[in-house]
Amino acid sequence: MPHRANRTFVTNSDALTAWAPIARARLLEAAATYRATVSEQELAERVQEASGIRADQPADLWIGKLLERVAKEAERRDEPPLASLCLTPDDSDARSRERLRCYQAYATDLPADGGSAAPVVRASLPRRRTAAPAARAERRPVVPANQMREVTCTSCFMIVPARDVCTSCGEPLPAA
Repeated sequence: MPHRANRTFVTNSDALTAWAPIARARLLEAAATYRATVSEQELAERVQEASGIRADQPADLWIGKLLERVAKEAERRDEPPLASLCLTPDDSDARSRERLRCYQAYATDLPADGGSAAPVVRASLPRRRTAAPAARAERRPVVPANQMREVTCTSCFMIVPARDVCTSCGEPLPAA
């Protein structure tokens, strides 16, 4: 859940509401320069820094919702699709054409011929590293000897001490 610097929590909706105008402003900055784009990570860092609201989740889990809000606002204002200026893993030639519309509306350095849609270059997008399935399955959290092992009850979803039955609801716990 997003939070402020003083660790008070903010709802996801309130965080997105605070971040959307900041994201729009950053995307308008990018639109002013022909072929400029913004990475998801850069946009995520900018909105969090400027708002003082930090997300506990990785940006790729919430950035799409933020871009949806920016897109809806651009549509409401009858503007080109500013959200297309943020490069995403599912980027396409259609989004490239949408970016061209943004540059044609805002770029101060647009070529005399009106510019052209840039081809999608996937190599420039950061790739998320994922461990091989076998490697993920073998890793088990190391519990120090002085700490109690905990499990999540499949009935009440509470984290409880590892025992035969849940200390919260009394249902049997899965064998660990």
